[in-house]
Amino acid sequence: MANRVHAYSPFVRRETYGRNAIVAYRVLAPISWLLVVVFGIYYSAHRPGDVPDGRRVWEQVQLNPTPFSQSTVVTGIFWIILLLSQLGYISQLYSRDGAKVTVAANVAGYFILNNVFVVSFILLWVRNHFWSAEVIDIANLVSQGIVYWNYHDLPAIVHLPAVAGPYAWTLTTLFWNGAVAVGGESTPKRLVANVLIWGYFLFGQGHIAKRNDPLYGYSLSLLTLSLALKQVSIKIISLQWIFAFVIFGVFLVSSFHSSAARYKNRNFFLTSLVEPEAADRERQPLLSDE
Repeated sequence: MANRVHAYSPFVRRETYGRNAIVAYRVLAPISWLLVVVFGIYYSAHRPGDVPDGRRVWEQVQLNPTPFSQSTVVTGIFWIILLLSQLGYISQLYSRDGAKVTVAANVAGYFILNNVFVVSFILLWVRNHFWSAEVIDIANLVSQGIVYWNYHDLPAIVHLPAVAGPYAWTLTTLFWNGAVAVGGESTPKRLVANVLIWGYFLFGQGHIAKRNDPLYGYSLSLLTLSLALKQVSIKIISLQWIFAFVIFGVFLVSSFHSSAARYKNRNFFLTSLVEPEAADRERQPLLSDE
């Protein structure tokens, strides 16, 4: 039974894929991406017609200000970048290079699932079902965490659109939507948010450092900048936007540092990724020439 589940599971890493599986991913991945685009655009312009108190996507942002609300402009830029990068990922499924197709197919199940979660979140968000949307967010965060930690060394064209970007977005919406679900802008709730934002920071910074992942860091940096700018407009005399700008700065510097460390073949803590024995073998011909 376990072998049969393993054989048919779309969430299992494989060395090769059958033709039917590749065809399925080539069909389902772009369809799921298109659904996100269509539902996102539609509900950005229209309210849901099946509920009397439904709201447009960004209208909810204006009507439900919270200590984790984000700027519509900056978050919109994030989504444009993410959706365009996902077209690059989808193109990998159609590559003539079998190795590229296999790498892309290994995370295709998670990519499709994430898009289903995003569409579900949108449908619930515009209909004011914030607690149900929070359950979707938690499930998506778990799914994204699994693919994030199980698939190392993915090429950037796969990692950013299929893993790092969606994972960063799911983390921020977990706090944002959760704050909307709790409701209210009272002083005690803002104080709790002042504490929770550092939990958000620790989660993100821990991932950047442990995985030495600049792409996840850049994604979080842009979303945290969006958070900081929105908080300034909501309440200028508060700690939340100050904390958000500090966290944005740390994320950005950490991401630059991670990029430089990767370029020099070192981890986040500047330890060489080349084994000493391998380094000695590389130097041996040079020593013999001398």
